Amino acid sequence: MLRVSQVMTRLSISLYAYNSIGDALALMREKKVAGLPLVNEQGHLQGMVTKEQVLEKGLKQVSPDDKAAEYLTTRFIALKEDALVEDVWDLPFEIFPVLNSQEEITGVVTKYALGQAYFQQTNLRRQELEAVFNSAYNGIIAINKQGIITSLNPAAEKPARATRQEAVGRFLNEVIVPTGLLDVVRTGIPEFGVKFQVGRRQYLANRTPIIKDGEVVGAVGVFQDVSELESILQELHTVKQLNDELRTVVDSSFDGIIVCDAQGEIQRCNPAAERILGIPRTKLIGEPLRNLVDKGVMTQNIILLVRNQGVPVSIVEKTNSEHSLIITANPVYDGQGEIVKIVINIRDMSELLELREALQESKQLSEKYQSEIAKMRTHIEPRQEVVFQSTAMQNAYDLAIRVSQVDSPVVLIGERGVGKEELAKLIHFQSERQDGPFLKLNCGAIPEQVLETELFGYVAGAFPGAGKKDKPGLFELAHQGTIYLEDIGELPPAIQVRLLRTLQDKEVVPLGGRQAVQVDVRVIAANTGPLIELVEQGSFREELFFYLNVVPIKVPPLKERKADILPLLHYYLAQYNQRYNLNKELSPEAVSLLLNYEWPGNVRELANVLERLAVTAKGKAITTDEAKTALDQKVQGPAQLVTVSGIIPLKEAIEEVEHILVSMAMERYGTTVKAAEALGVNQSTVARKLKKVKEAGAE
Repeated sequence: MLRVSQVMTRLSISLYAYNSIGDALALMREKKVAGLPLVNEQGHLQGMVTKEQVLEKGLKQVSPDDKAAEYLTTRFIALKEDALVEDVWDLPFEIFPVLNSQEEITGVVTKYALGQAYFQQTNLRRQELEAVFNSAYNGIIAINKQGIITSLNPAAEKPARATRQEAVGRFLNEVIVPTGLLDVVRTGIPEFGVKFQVGRRQYLANRTPIIKDGEVVGAVGVFQDVSELESILQELHTVKQLNDELRTVVDSSFDGIIVCDAQGEIQRCNPAAERILGIPRTKLIGEPLRNLVDKGVMTQNIILLVRNQGVPVSIVEKTNSEHSLIITANPVYDGQGEIVKIVINIRDMSELLELREALQESKQLSEKYQSEIAKMRTHIEPRQEVVFQSTAMQNAYDLAIRVSQVDSPVVLIGERGVGKEELAKLIHFQSERQDGPFLKLNCGAIPEQVLETELFGYVAGAFPGAGKKDKPGLFELAHQGTIYLEDIGELPPAIQVRLLRTLQDKEVVPLGGRQAVQVDVRVIAANTGPLIELVEQGSFREELFFYLNVVPIKVPPLKERKADILPLLHYYLAQYNQRYNLNKELSPEAVSLLLNYEWPGNVRELANVLERLAVTAKGKAITTDEAKTALDQKVQGPAQLVTVSGIIPLKEAIEEVEHILVSMAMERYGTTVKAAEALGVNQSTVARKLKKVKEAGAE
C-alpha cells in the first residue's frame, strides 16, 4: 500500500508571521511547491500560504514587502505521513501540510501528486490482478446482472469451448451449458462444491454473487477439472474398500493366518495366530519364521519346504501345550515365476475338537433346560393347604371357594406374604379347570419386552434375538386353565392394552405374528393395594380394572388375624420336620414369644423363621432364646447386614429393605431431613417412601 510519506515533498523550513510574501514566493520557487505552512513562534501550524491565494488577490495588488500572514488561509486539512494515498487522494484542497507521528510539520503534498500516485498504484494493481486472473489454473468466468459474460480467463476457455474474445459480451447460455451462475444472480445465494459435466470432463464449481452497494450486480464462477481426480478417488476408494474387506476377513478367520515374504520374515498375522501360538503379534511381525522353530513352537521350518518344493505344503505339529496343529503354507508367485509371498494357514484341531464337545454339551444342556422350562410352565402344582382359624381368613376362604365354581375374574388384595398365591391355587383346584394348567407370572419383576413375550409369545424372527422357532406365551400354554398375575398394578400401560384386548376377544396374537390364536383362560390377579387407587392416579387403565375387579377378595395381614399364628406355627414346623427328617417342637415360652410378634412379613416371614429355627435349634425343643435370636436377627440386626431366609421376588425384597431402613432412620433421627442425610438420599425420597410404609401399615 502506498502512503503519503512516499509521495510528499519534504521541507525543513516553514513560514512565520514576520516573513514577507516575497520571501514566501522565493521559497516556493526554490522548493518547487505550490504552498508553504505558516507556524507561530511555538511551531504550531496556523495555516497555509499558497500561490493560489496570491493569484486570487491579484499580482498588481501584491507587494513583495507584504506580510505572508496576510495571504494565510485556514481552510486546509493536515495529512499524516502514514496515511494511505487511496484514502486521501480525492480530498477537496489542492495542497496539504503533512505531519509526522509527533504532530511536527515534515512537508507538503499536492492533490495532483496524490492523484497521480493513486492512479499509478491502481494501474499496477490492475495489471497484477489481470496477470493472476490469466495465470489461474482454475477456470474463472464472471457475468453481469443481465447474464452477459464480462470476464473469462484462459483456463475457462476449454470448458466454455470459446476464446475470451468470442465469449465476452455474449449471453452465458450461448457459451456454456451450466446455468448455475444465473441462479446465483437471481437469488444472491452462493453455491459451493457443485459438480457439472461438459462432454466427458467433470468440473467442480464454486459460484458467488458480486455485490456492490448492497445490490447483486453479477456473479463469478470458479471451476476446476476434477475428471482425473474423480477417477483416482474412485479407484482409491475401491482399493481401500477391498483392503478393509480383506483385512476383516483375515482378522475374523478362526484359523491362524501368517503372511511371510520370500525369505520367511513374518509381515502380517491375524489374532487367531496369536491365540493358537500363544505369542503376541508384536513379537511375531518382523521376525523370521525359523525363530518359532528355535523356540520349540514348531519342529520344522515350513518355509524351507515350500521354497524347495515350490508347491503348497502341509505338516502336523504338536505344540508345548499338547495342541495338534495342521499348518499349510502356500507360495505366491509374481509375473516372472518367482516366489514373493508365502501364506501360512494354522488350524488348531484340538480346539476344534474341544469346541465340538462343548457344543454338544451345550446343545444337550439347552435341550435339558428347554425341557425343564416347558415342564415348569405347564406343570400343575399340587394342592396346597390354606391354614387358618381366624374369622377374617375364614371369610376370604369361603368367598374363594364360592367364586371357584364360576369363571369370573378375581382380584386378590393384600400385603406381601399374606398367602394370596395359596388362595389363587385354591380357586383353581376347586374349579372345573383343576385338570388344566395353573401358570403364574410376576408382572413387576420382568422387563416390559420380556413380559410381553412371556404373556403373548412370539413368532420366529419377530425381533433381534428371537429364536428360530415360534414361542407360545402363557395364554396359549394356560388354555383351559388359570393364569395368576402377581403385582398386576406394575403392569406397563402398553401391556395393559394388549391384556385387555386378549381378555375381551379371548384370542391372542403373538409378537410379530398376524394370525390370532383362540384361548380359554381364567385370570386371577393380585396386588398389594387396591387397584382403584392406581386408576385414580392414572397408572392403571379403568377398562382393565372394571374387567378384572369382578370379585375382589381382601386377604388380611397376619397382624389382623392373630388366631392364625398358632396353627401356622405348627403347620410349618411339621412341614420342615418332615422335609429335613427332624423331630423339633416349640417350647411353650417360644410359642408365647412368637404369638406376640407382629410379623410384618406375614405368613412368608413366619415360614422363613420356622425353617431357620428347625434347622438351627440345638435340642429337640426350640427355646425362647433361640426364637428371640431368630427374631432379633430379623428385626434388630446391624444396619449394614441384610439377612435372607428364603427366596422371594427381588422387587419385593428391595421394597421390604427400603421400608425397614426408612422406619429405622425415622425412629432414630425423628425428622425426614436427618433421616435422608443418614440414608444418603433426598428428603423428598424419604418422605415418599415413608408414606408408602404408613399406607402399608394402614392396610
